[in-house]
Amino acid sequence: MAQQAGREPALRNELLQLVDTPRGPIRAQRLWDILDDHECWPGYRMVDRDGEHAAWLIAQQEIDDIGLQRRCLEYLEIAVACGDADPVHQAYLEDRLRMADGRPQRFGSQFVRDDRGNLVPWHLDDLERVDARRARLGLPPFAEHARDMDEQWRARLLDTYDGSSARQQYHAATDR
Repeated sequence: MAQQAGREPALRNELLQLVDTPRGPIRAQRLWDILDDHECWPGYRMVDRDGEHAAWLIAQQEIDDIGLQRRCLEYLEIAVACGDADPVHQAYLEDRLRMADGRPQRFGSQFVRDDRGNLVPWHLDDLERVDARRARLGLPPFAEHARDMDEQWRARLLDTYDGSSARQQYHAATDR
């Protein structure tokens, strides 16, 4: 039976509200529950594009629950293959997990602070191929992305520094 777009409007609304709540175990547990209940990624057909985006943001931001991120990536890969989720979301979450594992990233989406406090890209597995990978997803060239990330990082440091931790600032700067 074919699924209709937005067949779970209550879940969509919940995800949109959940993404605006503080990061932490309550959000993470709710995403675990959603994955358990549906046994799939909450994709376009289920929660529309904005609901899928909200689910991805939650997964991307819940950095203290690597198990959740791994499970999300597993379901997200299937959803992307079926045209039910944004392939950029898969790429960014894959890079985030590779960084968490200490491995080089593939798409150049993840940045960290160096010892001087500058925002720099996490290690890349193949600088020669990163632009081709990014182009397949409709992303700008890596050098342009890195420049934009640096500009955003500097602007946020100047405009919104509120005494929050460097880790919080990093994650604010790397959320698409």
